[in-house]
Amino acid sequence: MAEHRRRPAGQGALIHRPDGRWEGRYSVEIDGRRVQRSVYAAKEKEAVAKLAAALGKRDAGRVGGERSRVTVADWLDAWLADSQGRVRTTTQERYAGIVHQHLSPCLGGHQVAALTPQHVSAFLTASLAAGLSPRTVSHFRAVLRTALTAALASDLVTRNVAQLARPPKVPEPERQDWTAADLEAVLAAVTGTADEAPVAVSLLGGLRQGEVLGLRWADIDLDGRSLHVRRALQRRPSRDGTRRREIVAVEPKSRTSRRRVPINDRLAAILAAHRGREETKRATLGVEAPSDDDYAFTSADCRPVEGTALTKRLAKHLTDAGLPVRTWHDLRHGFASRLADAGVDLLVISRLLGHSGVGITATTYTRDPRAQMAAAVTRLG
Repeated sequence: MAEHRRRPAGQGALIHRPDGRWEGRYSVEIDGRRVQRSVYAAKEKEAVAKLAAALGKRDAGRVGGERSRVTVADWLDAWLADSQGRVRTTTQERYAGIVHQHLSPCLGGHQVAALTPQHVSAFLTASLAAGLSPRTVSHFRAVLRTALTAALASDLVTRNVAQLARPPKVPEPERQDWTAADLEAVLAAVTGTADEAPVAVSLLGGLRQGEVLGLRWADIDLDGRSLHVRRALQRRPSRDGTRRREIVAVEPKSRTSRRRVPINDRLAAILAAHRGREETKRATLGVEAPSDDDYAFTSADCRPVEGTALTKRLAKHLTDAGLPVRTWHDLRHGFASRLADAGVDLLVISRLLGHSGVGITATTYTRDPRAQMAAAVTRLG
């Protein structure tokens, strides 16, 4: 027997069918007659998202300017379902967490077309009052703004109210400069370990952790002194329906992240030594020597390395050496910081880091310009 789930008036019907599927049923007016339409899905949440999208298209086409009855919660579910596969898995998980834990509970009951900048501002203010950081609250607004941009494209709304709401003021992050001694201390802490080479690639080459782990031997040109960033490794939920997570290769973070990075003799020597250790490890395990298609950095059983484990090992190396614990991203920051201190042009640093634009590079790595300003003025005589 079919099971009906109660829905607010005007938002269609949700039915759990005897065959196990979920049906979202709604009506449309065609030539003055009411006609039933349905969408189907294997899971309830998917059916809710499909129903919200169908209602949005129906209501967007109504004459007389009648506002859509689709709620913010329904639209956010539909937007999440539509963004599946369009964004990186980690980004999708972050979106879902913000939607389900913050946006839908606080704003989900409003009709999406009736949401106002005042509603969004009140939500942001309440989030700050609850003790959340301005940066976190700014992320909430950014996710809502992205979702409402999609609603704008679907003719569900006529303006993006999240764009109009005033964002919280986010303090500038305090720049943590790296000295040459800092760099040498970190490298010394991992010298001779299996983690020396991946740490060096981030610290001396500026690669993100996922990009480091995505390097195959074909991407490492020791003679030509370069690394070719073609992919990144990341964890994502397994597709077999279990809670297990798997390591998969994905496209680099942005178009400019796909790049060729020159390396110096020191990093080349570290990578050559690492290749020798990999050959020894494989010989001990009875595995063929590494080929061009093999990942350069592997676990003790020659599987791809899991990033979280690598980060934890870095923390242990630093703690054992009596050094402050640094995140993996700090290594990449150290690379850029040292280049900026050496006077390297910001555009060059941006290209090496694979930033999507020089703006983020300038914001993070530009030093206090007051000394240069004084010197510049003296040149006027």
